Amino acid sequence: MTQHLGMNDLMVKGEEESFSALKSRLVDEYGQAREPEITSTISAQRQHFDDAGVRSFLPVLVERQVRDRLGEP
Repeated sequence: MTQHLGMNDLMVKGEEESFSALKSRLVDEYGQAREPEITSTISAQRQHFDDAGVRSFLPVLVERQVRDRLGEP
């Protein structure tokens, strides 16, 4: 039986994939040793947008904030 995803499910899946890719990029750039810090910083910044109606640009906004908090690699 094939399970079909609704539009909201697809949006959530796409958002999660975007944040997973963001985390991977940042770990590659900042180093494996900073992965826990990167993970917690992404999570904290995402929480600021929990009530956002438009979510298309959240990964970009979160990435900017995370990079500001992490500083130079």
